[in-house]
Amino acid sequence: MMAAWLTVVSALFTLSTVHSFVPSHKKLSATACSHWFRSSRSFLHSKQAPEQELLDYDWKTQWYALTFNSYIPNPSESAEAVPAAVFGHPLVLWRSEDDGEVHCADDVCPHRSAALSEGRLRDGNLECLYHGWEFESKGQCVRIPQLEKGAEIPKRACLKMRPCVIVEGLVWAWMGDEAPTTEPPRQNDGLDDWTGEKKGCFVNDVQIDLPYDHSYLAENLIDPAHVAISHDRTQGGDVRENAQPYEMIMDHDSISSQGFTGKFRYADKENATWINLKFEAPGIIRQTGNPRGKIQFGAALHCMPLALGRSRLLFRAYFGGLPWLATRIIASRPTWQRNLNSCKILEQDVGLITTQEDHFSRTNHTLKDDFLLLKSSDVFVGAYRNWMDRVGQGMPWFQGLATQSRNVNNHLSGFQLPPSLDPANHRSSGQDVVETRYHRHVMHCPATRKALANVQLLKKVCFICSVAVITATAGLAPTISSSSNILVKRLVSFGLVPAIPVFCIATALLRKLESHFFVSFKRKDQLRREKGV
Repeated sequence: MMAAWLTVVSALFTLSTVHSFVPSHKKLSATACSHWFRSSRSFLHSKQAPEQELLDYDWKTQWYALTFNSYIPNPSESAEAVPAAVFGHPLVLWRSEDDGEVHCADDVCPHRSAALSEGRLRDGNLECLYHGWEFESKGQCVRIPQLEKGAEIPKRACLKMRPCVIVEGLVWAWMGDEAPTTEPPRQNDGLDDWTGEKKGCFVNDVQIDLPYDHSYLAENLIDPAHVAISHDRTQGGDVRENAQPYEMIMDHDSISSQGFTGKFRYADKENATWINLKFEAPGIIRQTGNPRGKIQFGAALHCMPLALGRSRLLFRAYFGGLPWLATRIIASRPTWQRNLNSCKILEQDVGLITTQEDHFSRTNHTLKDDFLLLKSSDVFVGAYRNWMDRVGQGMPWFQGLATQSRNVNNHLSGFQLPPSLDPANHRSSGQDVVETRYHRHVMHCPATRKALANVQLLKKVCFICSVAVITATAGLAPTISSSSNILVKRLVSFGLVPAIPVFCIATALLRKLESHFFVSFKRKDQLRREKGV
């Protein structure tokens, strides 16, 4: 049963304007809301779908997880300000002091509207690098270098600050214009508020930005059935022989503007363990369970809308009650190595998910026109898209099952070729001209970024050493035969000469390792090495 609850989790563990939308009526019919219920026993049945009201929802009155607390640098370590965004609304994050609270403001300088995230920290203040205006932690401007002597700083020279708190190791921002009416949602499983760690558990966090809408990301992660196929024989994935039907149960009484709950397990295994699933607005997928008795498992997958066609995944999984040896083995693996493997897992799905987006942009169909959802694998996919139908009118853009906003595909031309036909320009290709693993993860993650710097430094040292050894050997070679100094002969024969291939091979291996921080997974390359029979 271990594979059942590790479906999505294991794949990553090792690792205010409401726009016009399609329906003009206030109610969604049973057919529109629940087209995915089919008459066959193998499909979800349409007669079970009652007429459903739209749900009251406002995207601004929500807390959004922007990044991990550990991703915001201390001023003593870095002058960097960290950019973020919610539904295309740019934000900037920074600390005024080491291990202090995180500040969040709209990412625009009141002088001439340059992005403050392109600026820097200076003595705890956020400085715009266009003209040097500085802002303190409350958003007040405290310095304008060009201001006349004795003149007062204009009152309008202040930032639009956003309520920002750290809960369970995540940086949360409130996007409403009024004071927060709720607290950030919690896992409520004993996670430390500052670090997100849990006593007695191994916790794995990873952040990655992805080139498709956040609703497709949520759809992907709420779907355990794809793991055995899409991540077949991938470290942290599964094997296709484990692909099988699921028993999925929705708690229909739980459906509200803030989400829904359910549970799932393998249908063909006796006494299979249930995994509890909770979808929570604005885009959080939580899973908990106790597979194999004392083993405790939890996961929180935050699918955040950065912009049209751009999403961010903040993934957290934790395990407790594991055997001592298993815990030590997992903990011994470097964080950056787990992170790069998680990137690979997500990259395996990028080409598939972006082509879904491309299809609906090209055809202008709704999902209900072309989706064929099985009750043995797609219950939660249908439930999530149905939820989007009911709350999407309260978002800047959305794509539900039966309805969608007219602007949801504005980032696409409608004429995209698949990645294998247009590898240089398709957003999923991972080519240098588009974006790579470095842009999606490495540049944002302090641990992985530091590991890359160490690899690059070590590669440079090995290269310098190889050049020095070759030069020294070439310089001493003419004198070896005529020299009577045995020490020189031994130095060359047993020291310099053997060192040449060692340093050359080390340089090559480090160069190969360095490429893993940049080069994205390419499914076509993998398939060309396999046989189709």
